[in-house]
Amino acid sequence: MSIEQRISTLEEVSHLLISASRRLHESVKRLQASLREAERRLEQDMREVSEALQRSEEAMEALMAFVPITQAEIVRLDHRIDVIEGA
Repeated sequence: MSIEQRISTLEEVSHLLISASRRLHESVKRLQASLREAERRLEQDMREVSEALQRSEEAMEALMAFVPITQAEIVRLDHRIDVIEGA
């Protein structure tokens, strides 16, 4: 192989490596952008889940506040039934 052929081959390989490197760089940039977007969505989803859990806990606490009222009402109605049945 002559020196000119070797130089030509090395230049061709060099151009191919540069092209592949550019493509790889662009692919990495796109992947990084996708990962950042996925991370942003995950953080948003986590905030929404946390807020939903907080609302659920508040709703549960509000429901639990009615338990004594409901129990008292059941006792009152049970007593009334006893009074009506005894009459």
